[in-house]
Amino acid sequence: MAWSPDAIVKSKLVFFGDGDGYELDDLLRSTAGVLGKGTFGTSYKSELPEKTAVAVKRLKIGCLAVDEFTERVHELGKMTHENLLPLRAYCWNPSEILLVYDHMSMGSLAFRLHGNEGKNKASLNWEVRTSIAYGVANAIQSLHAQGSTICHGNIRSSNVFLTNFLEVRVSEFCLGQLLSPDSKLDLVSGYRAPEVTSPHQVSHQSDVYSFGVLLLELLTGKAPLEAFAKGKGVDLPNWVRAMFREKPICDVFDSTLAKAEQNVEQLVQLLQVAICCTFQYPNKRPSMAAVADQIKKTCSLWF
Repeated sequence: MAWSPDAIVKSKLVFFGDGDGYELDDLLRSTAGVLGKGTFGTSYKSELPEKTAVAVKRLKIGCLAVDEFTERVHELGKMTHENLLPLRAYCWNPSEILLVYDHMSMGSLAFRLHGNEGKNKASLNWEVRTSIAYGVANAIQSLHAQGSTICHGNIRSSNVFLTNFLEVRVSEFCLGQLLSPDSKLDLVSGYRAPEVTSPHQVSHQSDVYSFGVLLLELLTGKAPLEAFAKGKGVDLPNWVRAMFREKPICDVFDSTLAKAEQNVEQLVQLLQVAICCTFQYPNKRPSMAAVADQIKKTCSLWF
């Protein structure tokens, strides 16, 4: 992949903190490979000098004017939490935006659950999955605690990354705030709350719904509808409710989890949490703080 240096040659890379030993020219000359295409743009792995790798998200649609963008992106740069993937730097240009993050070599939760024909799931045992669920919930609740208008807006397993120790780092939080009001984007239907039709309609309650789908994904091992390919996947909330009516409850869970009989009670409790999160009506859903607290209580053995 080649960058477009002519388009952003007059721009500069702005770091949060003291910088990281490289400049925009280093980024533009680096070898870049596509990591994935998401709601807000395409992500690349960029190989910098001295074998340093970063993840670069390229936004090309509906961004704000420079002054308003700068104000909002600096608000994002201040958002830190042990389970959030921090924004390290950015570059603004009228034609596109570059956002720079740490590269996570272990990849995303989506890859671990669904990549390589499911062969990557071996490392995701019950303890790891509950730890991931709590880590994501903890990250989202930390965002919500910053104000009623602060929400992630695009919770999905491809935006949950894992460290070498399988610790959670949630990415792409609050990116909707960087888009102009007339921006038109399609949020992934499998995770999108019923009341949301645009990135500007997201809320604390819609975040809770999306997290509920993610929790169902962890428990069932199934990919949500259209999460990774058009027309594929399962409408997880409706599928789980239908399974309740037709099958034994153990058939809902990922087969690798269902074998651990000592965890059945906790599995059922977390399934109930996920179902409450995915209630159709926003005011019926619990708060993210209550969800994180319930997961912690249910799985207190590991936290």
